Amino acid sequence: MFKNILVPYDGSKQAEIAVNKAIYLSKLIKGSEVVILTVLEEVNTPTLVFDRKVRNYKTGEATTLSSYMRDLQKDMQNKMTNRLDELRQRYDDSVRIRMLISVGRPEDKIIECANNLHADIIVIGSRGLKGISKLLMGSISRKVSERVNCTVMIVR
Repeated sequence: MFKNILVPYDGSKQAEIAVNKAIYLSKLIKGSEVVILTVLEEVNTPTLVFDRKVRNYKTGEATTLSSYMRDLQKDMQNKMTNRLDELRQRYDDSVRIRMLISVGRPEDKIIECANNLHADIIVIGSRGLKGISKLLMGSISRKVSERVNCTVMIVR
């Protein structure tokens, strides 16, 4: 039934709830695997300002903006890797868990990962956008559910 369970994880309360639901589901289905995917949005700077001098946020030394942004992206990835390791340690060995980190637009990377892994279900948290924000932007969970070819469980 649901052997390949994909859970997008961004560290939010909704993502934590989604991970818990996916783990619970996995415990009910022998041989299933939970893949926890974190997508870091790519940090871009306009080409015209790449050579602009700025201060490094850690050391205070002068550096270029492009170097600053690369360092920031690397630090974000390291922090999320540590967070994912902590998350993995919370659950016992009765559940197979795999962690992935990708860089790009979250909805695109989630769909790409679901297709590549042949996910049977995506368990995703809801951000609960309301009013005009929901109308104008939509949510990642909605965008994913409209474009993916597998079951999507949106949790609150």
